[in-house]
Amino acid sequence: MAHQAIYRKWRPMVFDDVVGQTHITKTLKNQIMSDTVGHAYLFCGTRGTGKTTCAKILSRAVNCLNPHDGNPCNECDVCRGIIDGSIMDVTEIDAASNNGVENIRELRDDVNFVASMAKYRVYIIDEVHMLSNSAFNALLKTLEEPPENVIFILATTESHKVPQTILSRCQRFDFRLISPEDIIVRMKEIACGDGYNISDDAYRMLASLADGSLRDGLSIMERVISSCGNEVRAEDIVNTLGISTFDSVFELTDAIINEDPVTVLNIIDKALSDGRDLTQLANSMLAHFRALMICKLTAEPQQLLEYDAQTLVKIKAQSERVSFEKINHASTLITAAQSDAKTAKSARLIYELAFLKLTKPEIDRSPEAVMDRLTTVEMKLANGVPSAAPVQSSDNRELISRITAIENAIKNGIQPQAAREEKPVKAEKKKISHRLYSPIPESELNYNYPTAVLARNWSNTIETMKRMNNPYVFPLGNCVTTFDSEGIIVLVPDERYAFTQKTAVNHLKEIREAFRQVTGSDYTIKIARRSDLDDSLILNPYTLPQTGDMPEEHTAEKAEEQPQDGDLFNKFIEKFSGIITDADREIKSFDENMERGTQSSFEDAEEDEYESEEFLEQNELPSDEDD
Repeated sequence: MAHQAIYRKWRPMVFDDVVGQTHITKTLKNQIMSDTVGHAYLFCGTRGTGKTTCAKILSRAVNCLNPHDGNPCNECDVCRGIIDGSIMDVTEIDAASNNGVENIRELRDDVNFVASMAKYRVYIIDEVHMLSNSAFNALLKTLEEPPENVIFILATTESHKVPQTILSRCQRFDFRLISPEDIIVRMKEIACGDGYNISDDAYRMLASLADGSLRDGLSIMERVISSCGNEVRAEDIVNTLGISTFDSVFELTDAIINEDPVTVLNIIDKALSDGRDLTQLANSMLAHFRALMICKLTAEPQQLLEYDAQTLVKIKAQSERVSFEKINHASTLITAAQSDAKTAKSARLIYELAFLKLTKPEIDRSPEAVMDRLTTVEMKLANGVPSAAPVQSSDNRELISRITAIENAIKNGIQPQAAREEKPVKAEKKKISHRLYSPIPESELNYNYPTAVLARNWSNTIETMKRMNNPYVFPLGNCVTTFDSEGIIVLVPDERYAFTQKTAVNHLKEIREAFRQVTGSDYTIKIARRSDLDDSLILNPYTLPQTGDMPEEHTAEKAEEQPQDGDLFNKFIEKFSGIITDADREIKSFDENMERGTQSSFEDAEEDEYESEEFLEQNELPSDEDD
């Protein structure tokens, strides 16, 4: 007969043999005895906790001809046929390899057949979370209302991946991690049955390595037995699996507490020379720091830790020399090193740096390292720092003040060093063409400057054009007006520049006539974009220093009339909302053409980006002498 793995050979055959899941086995036995077995079950839990084992026992118990207190007899024809596979009424399906909707459709068709020899047809679907969404949907109706002779048992290690629609149709049982005591008891039963001689410290080590999974513990035990024979000691487990001994873990922890980096490097080198795995060493150190933390917190750590009395005494003594901050710092560094070592070419260097940072926290700038250093200083002060010369009280005060400053900085959050402020680079002023703006000497600029007088009359010019019912009054009215030594500059908002420029070119004569009627002058009128002139160059003709004739109150009143971007437009709409000019219709036509994508009479003006020199040559409004 071929060799059979220990965990398969010693798989429980009745509910009473299942280890650590009494809350589940008791419920299932009661259902079988009271004949209230459900049609669908969902067994959830981590690997090796008994999900498939309980599913197989349940499949026999519901069909057993001579059940005993809810357990199958395993001797009747039905039980023996299910065990050896000769009865096909119990079907096991691996959802990891049969996860398609076609597989579930075959199962859905198969459930309609009556059981051949047993009372129930039982379908055990292992790793059910691997089914596709379509497969789950195909299973829903059958799972909710299966034929009377069908029972579904679903097993999964990841219940969160099972849809709620499936969960709501099943009786859910959650399998717990098996305690180390239960694992040790079961291992002793198996070792006694097979004639193995295993020491108590080896049992504890195997139970610790099992991590709540009895199957994992039995697999590790079988591996060690295959290597060492029937006699197994803790040293054999260490040598076979390449894990670190308690002695090496204690030595490494002592080196970290004593801030001895050379000893740390020597311990790591020896571990590698002995064939130890650094990942296992890191796991052992994390488990050891957890034990140190528990010993610092509880008076009876044996309730949470699975160590012998002698080891617990050593851990308790070591925990008194280490701080919580050191434990936190160590767990952070070791966990990060484990993650980095997976992709690093030199895992040894990653782990060595992590442990060296624990011995020299000053080379680590993380908050955990700073707290570690601070706590170390406080512990030394509390226990007394040995030194050749006595410590002066002033030195103590300075040290305490520095510690307090560090502690406050950590509580308030460590701020990065302020970056050196760079002097802002002054933006170069935009070069303005002489034809766009001809500056006025400051000595000559006053309230009565000729072009300033003309600029104050621009609003009157707009009113005159309005009375003439000219269509160009609308685009020209909503503009900021300034002046230079040559004449008036009308600044048009950038978004309406193309349309306003086109309108002004088409109505030069009307604009000159209205301006002449108001001012009696033929000074130049320039049209430019609002962004072409800096704010510092825009002059308000109403706020200039006076040389004479105009009262101050009249000046202030006129100053308020200087339009800003958009102000004159709103006033104009309010005052002349009833007048529809040809310009309104032309604007509407222009907007409609833009929406249809057709070319308008103003489109060519929008496409060009004029430089100041080019724009003034084309759009500067000449006087009559130029005609």
